[in-house]
Amino acid sequence: MKKFSAVAVAGAMTLSACLPAPELSVDDFDLARYASAMAQVGCIDFDGITHAEIRKITGWKDMKLDKVQEEAVAQLQAIEQAGGGIRSTVGACA
Repeated sequence: MKKFSAVAVAGAMTLSACLPAPELSVDDFDLARYASAMAQVGCIDFDGITHAEIRKITGWKDMKLDKVQEEAVAQLQAIEQAGGGIRSTVGACA
């Protein structure tokens, strides 16, 4: 029985490693919070200062903010600027 439970635990841990961490998943609520935060900082996240301000507003860590920004760009709610940074294209920034 101990051998089976050890295998089951190892299998569950392996499977859980394949799933995205809940804090790194992005939903519509996250995208709305991001759009609101972007509007508060002037619609453009170009440098470390605005990035830090967005983190402070949302309470997200860098990895979460990066994921939300990637999803916003993928859904055309934000665009990458030629010189770097991201500009929101929704809400008050549209």
